[in-house]
Amino acid sequence: MRRVITGLLVSVLGSAVLHAEVLTIPVVGQGWQIKFEGPVLAVESQEYQADGLTYRGNAGRFNVSAFVGAPAGKGGDSKACRDHFWKQSCENPMIQKDSVKQWSTPMCECVESVTKGESLGEESTLAHINCYFELLGKWVDVHASVISPTDDDKKMLKTLAESLFYCTFSRFKGPGQQFVLGSMGRVQMDVPAAWRAGNHCVTQGIGTGEQHTLSFFSITDPHKSWKMTFFNSEVRYKTLNDIQQTAQRFAAAGSVEGEGQMQEIKLKQGVGCHAENTDTSPADEPAQASKAKVISTAFVAPVPDVLSTISIVAEDAKDPEFLAAIHALGTMEWSSNKAAKGKE
Repeated sequence: MRRVITGLLVSVLGSAVLHAEVLTIPVVGQGWQIKFEGPVLAVESQEYQADGLTYRGNAGRFNVSAFVGAPAGKGGDSKACRDHFWKQSCENPMIQKDSVKQWSTPMCECVESVTKGESLGEESTLAHINCYFELLGKWVDVHASVISPTDDDKKMLKTLAESLFYCTFSRFKGPGQQFVLGSMGRVQMDVPAAWRAGNHCVTQGIGTGEQHTLSFFSITDPHKSWKMTFFNSEVRYKTLNDIQQTAQRFAAAGSVEGEGQMQEIKLKQGVGCHAENTDTSPADEPAQASKAKVISTAFVAPVPDVLSTISIVAEDAKDPEFLAAIHALGTMEWSSNKAAKGKE
């Protein structure tokens, strides 16, 4: 179930999108992932259910979502999946009937459409692509749309559908993984074998310039998460005391869970600290209301003018994957923008 992905897109969807890349939606606990070409995301979220997940991502005028769940009725193949979901979607009165096109790829059943309506008194147009498929007893609906689409945007949606494929989690081989963080530089880190790097999100922060968020996911447990956000800082972090003071300010502002004491992270370069806290607030599901989760909140400055805020979440403070993620922070190495450009 593997497919070679074609060249990267060159179209741009507004200022929030820098370039296109291969996006990943991990279906954690099921052993596989969805991949396709799309614009670099600014934000994303993922909610897990007992039998699947709901994913959402955004980049300017571009939105993408995915639903993975149990088949409806008697189930069936990818065409049955398409027929079920599209029967519900096509009842939308804003769909332009002459815009609907159905076609297939080796991986999925696709439906293109355009909707027109009014928003705040002005006419709005959205181009859509839905990719439907059945895999290992699950039905999947990947939906992407662009507001006020250009011809290039519509081509981008079609390329997204043509590039979509699904596969098992790949094995990473090597001493470390590198991540290019725009104009700031490049970070390398030994990502533990039980974790996989997800999507690299880029946003324009207020007063901090670009913010780069790296997401990692456990290949077996959807209740574990790991996110790292890097941004330039006017404050210079040269000593452990410098970064502990910043951590305390975040805690005072309510940006840090709990009241754990900040401990030093031994880095190859730079300074860092972290605290472990237990969150016992009620969960959304009553059956899990008493289940606690442990959170490691960290602050790392690999170089004096770059700060990273980090959150690692698990259900047990002694969980090997949780501990491995915290330990991995100590392997972080930084290359300046000048050095990073020389390697590209």
